[in-house]
Amino acid sequence: LPDGEKYKDMGTLMKVFDKAVESRLDRRCTFVALGGGVIGDMCGFAAAVFLRGVNFIQIPTTLMAQVDSSVGGKTG
Repeated sequence: LPDGEKYKDMGTLMKVFDKAVESRLDRRCTFVALGGGVIGDMCGFAAAVFLRGVNFIQIPTTLMAQVDSSVGGKTG
């Protein structure tokens, strides 16, 4: 996924879903977010709604994403 707030949209989310379906992922899969805040937010939301929810691992790589994900828990 590209980074930047402008990519937090349905078009980007649909690309994630298209790739997941193309890869034949099922409910046993795990989405891994390796990146900053936008990557974590998009991947977390995608994991929460793909097939009614799949596993999610977040590995924040920026200080802001580390602080935000450790305190907020916004995406699971």
